[in-house]
Amino acid sequence: MRDVIVIGGGPGGAAVATLLTSQGHDVALLTRPTPTVAWLAESIPASARKLLIQVGALEAVEAARFIPNEGNMVWWAGGPERLEQFPRGQSGFHVDRGGLEGALLDLANKVGTFVCSDAPVRSVRKEPEGWHVEAGTSTHRARWVLDASGRSGVVARHDMRIRERDTTTLALVGQWEDTAPDAKDHSLTLVESYKDGWAWSVPTSETTRCVTVMVDPRRTEIRRELGLDGMLRSELAKAHQLSDRLSRGQVIGATRACAASVYGASKFGQPGLLLVGDAGSAIDPLSSYGVKKALSSAWLAAVVVHTALSDETMASTAIDFFDAREKEVYETYRARSVPFLEQALDAHGHAFWEARAIAARAASGTESKHVHDETVDDPYDRANAEREAEKFVGDPVVRTVYEEIRTRPNIALQPGPTLGITTKPAVVGNQIALEPHLTSKTLPQGTRFIRNVDLRRLVELGPHQTQVPDFFSAYNAAGTPVDLADFLAALAATVGAGFLKLDELPNEN
Repeated sequence: MRDVIVIGGGPGGAAVATLLTSQGHDVALLTRPTPTVAWLAESIPASARKLLIQVGALEAVEAARFIPNEGNMVWWAGGPERLEQFPRGQSGFHVDRGGLEGALLDLANKVGTFVCSDAPVRSVRKEPEGWHVEAGTSTHRARWVLDASGRSGVVARHDMRIRERDTTTLALVGQWEDTAPDAKDHSLTLVESYKDGWAWSVPTSETTRCVTVMVDPRRTEIRRELGLDGMLRSELAKAHQLSDRLSRGQVIGATRACAASVYGASKFGQPGLLLVGDAGSAIDPLSSYGVKKALSSAWLAAVVVHTALSDETMASTAIDFFDAREKEVYETYRARSVPFLEQALDAHGHAFWEARAIAARAASGTESKHVHDETVDDPYDRANAEREAEKFVGDPVVRTVYEEIRTRPNIALQPGPTLGITTKPAVVGNQIALEPHLTSKTLPQGTRFIRNVDLRRLVELGPHQTQVPDFFSAYNAAGTPVDLADFLAALAATVGAGFLKLDELPNEN
């Protein structure tokens, strides 16, 4: 009996298999043959580089020599052209799905994962001693099953998936050959909304682009009589800016139609089973975070399974942590889409956008129009309480404390009167552990980090410091160093939250 069976060889499946194999576990990855065609392309944002390092895949992805992704050119809701460039030297990747899957599966093979590449799964059942999976002509048994089968949802589709019944999304995908590519657009993702749909395009080579329109067969005014190729062309004609840029080229090959609807799950984990990546939830690709979301889910799934296999007493806690985090990620991404959908609804006034805005508000619990908090970072980077603490950095009280700390010649810090400690699960290295978190009247939910600064260490060291530069040096000497800007922001938030109290020392001069 193996430790883990991973179903699906997409980015999430290959990444979680690689991570668990590298940690010494016996892993089998069951997948279909890797597609060789390059017609389906996706964008990986620059912010995914850190994650690619975490899953050990950055070198493999860079070696595949994909087209760099340097940002987005957006025409949204009838507004002016908007260029969103990533910081210089921090490009992401425009990938064809087949090439990305091939690179990540090669990596899984290299670390020793048993990869069965012609193994369509026929049945999965839970037995007293583990899981029994029939795939292709073989039978496999393992203590854990990870469903990373994407939209197929080999396990998820039976009783765990929740579909949004009021919206349906169909992606029409074509390959476009540009006879005179524009250098300024070459490394950008192009995105445009129109009356009853939206379109986007990413480069796949020096002269070709993947072009996709997102439509709702029930609401978009599609000309079905034209066939898939004609439907793609007629929809692109509605996206005036994008179609103008593509007018000098031509469609090559056949147009394909792919399901692209949004869905979630009632539960993302249970004993011996996790839903990884798109098997558990799929988001509207407005953010270009699809691949990043899958890799993030894979990383966390590997942490959870490694924890459970290493310490059975932590298995239930780790599974609950995964389930809560995946639900939170889905709701956060849905909330992020609300302002964009409502802006499009205001501009276009069509049922296509109205249905999406209503569904996104309901799924995320966002009721008011145009609520969009730019301080919310990647949902996988921190737990909800830690993101709430990060948002607290922008509070006027914290800003006042920040300025006071910067200008004082001396400081005197003491534990705050409502400071408390609570124990909560957190990711520590490659496992889930119960870690102490700080609480106060202002932040009762408890938190441990702000901008990767350990608040508990601040509270321990603070009462012994009289000057900020010395405090900064002492903090960095005691553990993982941080930069001064993050240190000051976290210190101000720690005082603002009431974890530390700021008193004034007499000026000795």
